[in-house]
Amino acid sequence: MKLQIKLLKMLWKFSNWIKLLFFLLIFPNNSIANISFRNINNTQFSILTCAPGNEIYSLFGHSGLRIKNNSENIDQVVNWGLFEFNDDQFQFGYDFAKGRLSYYMGIQRTASFLNEYKSSNRKVSEQVLNLSNSNKNILIELINTNNLPENKKYKYEFFYDNCSSRIRDLLGEIFKNEIIWNLNKDDNQFTFREIINKNLQKKPWLGLGINLVLGSPIDVKVDNNNLMFLPKYVEEILDKTIINENGKKEKIVIQKINLVSGDETNTEITNISFWFWLSFMFTILLLILKLDRLFKFWSSISLFGLGLLGFILLFMWFETDHQGTKNNFNLLWATPTHWLMLIFIISKKPSVFKSVFSVISLVIIFSTILFWFIIPQELHQAIKPLILQTSIIYFYYYKKNKQQLNLTETSDSV
Repeated sequence: MKLQIKLLKMLWKFSNWIKLLFFLLIFPNNSIANISFRNINNTQFSILTCAPGNEIYSLFGHSGLRIKNNSENIDQVVNWGLFEFNDDQFQFGYDFAKGRLSYYMGIQRTASFLNEYKSSNRKVSEQVLNLSNSNKNILIELINTNNLPENKKYKYEFFYDNCSSRIRDLLGEIFKNEIIWNLNKDDNQFTFREIINKNLQKKPWLGLGINLVLGSPIDVKVDNNNLMFLPKYVEEILDKTIINENGKKEKIVIQKINLVSGDETNTEITNISFWFWLSFMFTILLLILKLDRLFKFWSSISLFGLGLLGFILLFMWFETDHQGTKNNFNLLWATPTHWLMLIFIISKKPSVFKSVFSVISLVIIFSTILFWFIIPQELHQAIKPLILQTSIIYFYYYKKNKQQLNLTETSDSV
């Protein structure tokens, strides 16, 4: 037994060394304190745009800043998409959900950076920047300042502060008023939610989950500057962006190169609304066939699930640092109070309070449908049958409770 314990301890220590080795291989130059060159004239800066992947963290693509100097054998990528690993998986997940996971800037070899995208067959394109030597020196100074221990960590905010917006801000800092950003065709045409939904068409269930969690703050039109929260918009806008230095106008991108070829994944798009309408029809069928016990079981499962969703939405609103999860109007129909109704169903005992609670809840839930286009938040179309199903459940138990109250009053009078 002692030998087995010793072996387990040795394996655990060995696994930690493997993790460390893996980290050093993937991010070998994260410890670099400063970037400097003997010959700035031969140094080339470019923006790398990586296509979306299949994993949740890669669904919206990625951006990086490449620094290359062949004469000094330097080829590195400045990456703002790194985050700290934590052996405590629960703590890691909790920090991520709370919006308190620390992201940071790191520097890694370009070959290591590109290998990840080659292995997953994801396209990587490069836009070589048109920078003067003075521009390059400013950029290097900004990167070195950002790479200081007290500056490299930052509070990641998906819509406003991420790997793509950091590159946009760097270029804005270098050129100030001399940069003339190209006006993208999507400027003030779509909300953050609509843009996200377009990128999640092939992941409908994930898209539904994200839509449920995100509140009304993301239902605002996205201007040209904020469009660059996504890598693809940084690439599109930079393609036609102009620099106006001393009255001389030039394109900021002087060359575009395809570094890694990739194929777009062809995932079949599922109509998730079908399954919710099927659930709604099943609820109606149970009522028509008067299968009361089965209806009670089905109602209990539905209310438990929606109540749990309500607690999650409240947590994301009040207990996290995410700005996009505040003021969530999905709580009108997916509310923790469903668990109170669940208790009423299980108890069977009629009461006036049950009736009052059922009526108030029914009005609030059904008002989501009645005022669908007035609510200052775009709700997912697939939830309509769920709202109708929940309204039917509340109405059914309101009627049942009322009938039981009438019978009780009649028996008391007799």
